[in-house]
Amino acid sequence: MERSVYINQAYVLSGRLPEKENEIAIDRMHADNAGIKVGDTISVSGEEFEVVGLIAYVNYSTLHEKNTDMMFDAIKFDAAMVTEEGFDRLSESIHYQYSWKYQEKTADEVDDAEEKEMSEQFLKSLITESVVLDNDLEDFLPRYANQAINFAPDDIGSDKAMGGVLLDILVVVLAFIFAVTITTTIEKESKVIGTLRASGYTKGELIRHYMAMPIIVVLISGVVGNVLGYTVFKDMVVSMYYNSYSLPTYETIWNSDAFFKTTLIPVAIMIVVNLFVISRSMNFTPLQFLRNDLKRKKKQKAVRLPRWKFFSRFRLRIMLQNIPNYLILLVGIIFVMLMLAFGIGLPESLDYYKEQASDMMVAQYQYVLNDTEDEDGNVIETENPDAERFSMTSLTYGENKEEISIYGAAEESRYIEIPALSDNEVEISETLSKKYKLAVGDTIVLDEKYENKSYEFTVGAIYEGTISMAVYMPEEDFRSVFDWDEDEFSGYLSDSEITDLDSEDIATIITIRDITKMCDQLDHSMGAYMEYFQVLCILLSVVLIYLLTKIIIEKNENAISMTKILGYSNFEISRLYILSTTIAVVLFAAVSVPLGMYIMNQVWIIALRSMSGYIELNMSVGGKIKMFLFVLIGYLFVMLIDYNRIRKIPMTESLKNVE
Repeated sequence: MERSVYINQAYVLSGRLPEKENEIAIDRMHADNAGIKVGDTISVSGEEFEVVGLIAYVNYSTLHEKNTDMMFDAIKFDAAMVTEEGFDRLSESIHYQYSWKYQEKTADEVDDAEEKEMSEQFLKSLITESVVLDNDLEDFLPRYANQAINFAPDDIGSDKAMGGVLLDILVVVLAFIFAVTITTTIEKESKVIGTLRASGYTKGELIRHYMAMPIIVVLISGVVGNVLGYTVFKDMVVSMYYNSYSLPTYETIWNSDAFFKTTLIPVAIMIVVNLFVISRSMNFTPLQFLRNDLKRKKKQKAVRLPRWKFFSRFRLRIMLQNIPNYLILLVGIIFVMLMLAFGIGLPESLDYYKEQASDMMVAQYQYVLNDTEDEDGNVIETENPDAERFSMTSLTYGENKEEISIYGAAEESRYIEIPALSDNEVEISETLSKKYKLAVGDTIVLDEKYENKSYEFTVGAIYEGTISMAVYMPEEDFRSVFDWDEDEFSGYLSDSEITDLDSEDIATIITIRDITKMCDQLDHSMGAYMEYFQVLCILLSVVLIYLLTKIIIEKNENAISMTKILGYSNFEISRLYILSTTIAVVLFAAVSVPLGMYIMNQVWIIALRSMSGYIELNMSVGGKIKMFLFVLIGYLFVMLIDYNRIRKIPMTESLKNVE
């Protein structure tokens, strides 16, 4: 039985599909961004339509105006549906597109390699048929390369992978904090443990006892987290993705994979880490526990301290005694700084690119023509004095076949400065250089998109200050390499709008909007959530620092109690113990700012390899200071708690533990 073919169906989220010639259904995400509701009237190509429905195309989950765009544009671009009669009202140029489906297998039944092979075979047949029929193949886009289909699931998948890595790191850090806490507890209760061991309790029974609490805490946290995730926080995450993608109405279902990663894996990590640490802490004899002799190494000679004042030497001694705890604190602060680098760096980078966009363009207007000659064979000219001819073609580069624009610049061009180059040398954009780590002298191989043909060039110079993924060469070299005629060109560069070109002759106009739309969309989709992300980082730093400083104070309760007996005030004791931790936190935060930025930049570059285009993660000095201050703000809360903890330690504490 022949199977019916349905392609790019629309899901109606509000209203209905158009039925009359003056009715239109538009994309829901664009409607939300533009403030359009069902019942409103909008103008399309000078014709008015009544919005009767808000839809989401199943094959247009991200509104990419062009497949080569780095980022979709749901603010200024839309996909809509009208009736056939309504379509006839539109007077703009019509571009016909044809879609095809695999008949033997669906896309879900083949892997990426097989689908690519099938599409390439189809392309070869299509090219052959086009040549036979004397037709031009303008573009060919297989499903696996279609950003409108793949961008959303790929992006969600990368979010899932990144979130999983951050989750695992956080769980490991917390597991070690739990382990250190339990080790401290074992040291405090060593005499009780020694008595129990001498009374016949086995090491295994005590290990299970001390492992029970962290496992119970993680299990309860996992259950509560799952409940909150499927109720309170669900809408927050859903709104974030609905704010970015054109998605149909979702249905909440229980996800076994999420349960495995957010609950079972943390429990497993907690069990492994704590089992290792607690088992190691229990490898002492009952007599050693009774004597509180839990040192694995023989007592070494004390480190000779500098001839500083008493308080300074005391603080240094405290820091040396708590080196393992401070190392875990360092790891925790680096983790917080890594997240802050993204939460603060991304908004700042977007603002920077939007402010500098006009300076990052070779020209304010770039007019690409459909044809450079009119019907009578005359060259299409303009009287605009700013206009300058240029030549352009597109090639692909890298494993992901990213599209790179190749420009041929006029001699002594006002817009594209090309230094003196040797044979086969080209100038590449700074963004292309940074994304693929290309330097002067390197070789770059570019491929034709639909032909088995490659071009090899040597990087002779780097064009700074442009956001385009481009290669530049003199127009004469361009014509020689790509076999263009002497009078052939692609369009005009200009710093002012060209008004004397016929709209039918213009294929596309590249303006500052094409540079800023990626920043606008990212800022719209994620900007508001970055503030929540920053608050989350502060809370996380509070939790991590609190747990570790609590351990340090608890380990020194006996000494703190003794200093109170000797007449020291709570404030003076705080100068010893809290100030020691403060010095460590300040030093670790200062070191972690550049380290967190470096790690995030490496992760960012790897993430951009799967996308078209490049945007550098920049952060101002103010942003770095902000990262530093956020950790200190979190620590201020911990200082108050620690001071209160020191104040509550009684003088009798040291008398209880007199040997």
